[in-house]
Amino acid sequence: MKNNTKLTRNVLIRPFKYITDSVAMEATKMIALLLIQIVLLFISKSYSSLLIVLAAVLGSLGADFFSHKLFHNEDNDEYSFIVSVAHGMIAGLLIPSTYSPLTVLFAIFFTMLVVKHFFGGFSYAWVNPAVFSVVVLWIIGARLFPSYLVNMDILSLRNPSQTLIENGTLPQYAFDTEITDALNASVFRLFKVSIPNGYVSLFWDNQSIIPAFRFNFVTLVSSVILFAGNSVKCVIPGIFLAVYLALVRFVSPVICNGVAFQGDMLLALLTGGTIFFAVFVLSWYGTIPISLTGKIIYGFLAGITAFLIAGPGTSPCGLIFTVLVSNIFSIVIQQWESRRDRLSLRKKLETFRKIEAEEQKEL
Repeated sequence: MKNNTKLTRNVLIRPFKYITDSVAMEATKMIALLLIQIVLLFISKSYSSLLIVLAAVLGSLGADFFSHKLFHNEDNDEYSFIVSVAHGMIAGLLIPSTYSPLTVLFAIFFTMLVVKHFFGGFSYAWVNPAVFSVVVLWIIGARLFPSYLVNMDILSLRNPSQTLIENGTLPQYAFDTEITDALNASVFRLFKVSIPNGYVSLFWDNQSIIPAFRFNFVTLVSSVILFAGNSVKCVIPGIFLAVYLALVRFVSPVICNGVAFQGDMLLALLTGGTIFFAVFVLSWYGTIPISLTGKIIYGFLAGITAFLIAGPGTSPCGLIFTVLVSNIFSIVIQQWESRRDRLSLRKKLETFRKIEAEEQKEL
């Protein structure tokens, strides 16, 4: 019987498969998730913030365009456009709505050009381009950034965030009471605890003039999507948050004469853009160590730095400088990683030579 079975073989043009997403894919995910926050800004009629984001994106794209045309830089041309948009959006969301869009446009443009040519490029610079741009804008107009919402008197209380909600400093929406009651009756009742009114509003939108600080719930959901399927990505943000919040919980009351071991972690988590920085900023490519040990050290140092600079919450720019300092720490950690790897490789080569020499003797 004639066998009519045909054997087919699929030949792949690309025989290799990446074990992690490329910079372009990672930037594309960030853009898609950040667009949700852009939509919320539009729904909330925050048009001044939208203009700032648009100016930042145009400045970043302009820097990328002129970099290629004027300096004939063809490196990473296939995805530098996408990366530039991502950095522009992140920078724009970190800038107060009180800033002039024209100032933002030119400041982002020139700062990104500097980063492009002196710090290693957009996608693998040793310093985060978006953060560096915001630092420059802070130097230009620090008065335009919001001030701290807390002082030593408020921090000495048991629940500073609740005090800020009750005195109207932090907003409380009409839907807050219904959702809070429902959560207390269903979820928190199982743990025999309850949450007061106001925290749902703080979690949803704290109305900061810096857009990245506002939509904590959306940012948290974005983290689930961004880190899904890759546990390594969670190492730096997880350790950073754990260390920072632990210091706020246990050390902050000692410094502020508050109730022992009762530092307000929710205030630290839901103000100052803590979740946003942990998700979108702290772990950018090129600014972090490569090894797992290096990532753990980096996250640990970032958490300590956040507590020392940003304090127990409501900081307008503490986490911006935290990332900048952490990027400098990363350089030292990466140097240590390189030295450790060279020593390890040297030992393996010596072992291989010994084995080879013994085999030669036997022959």
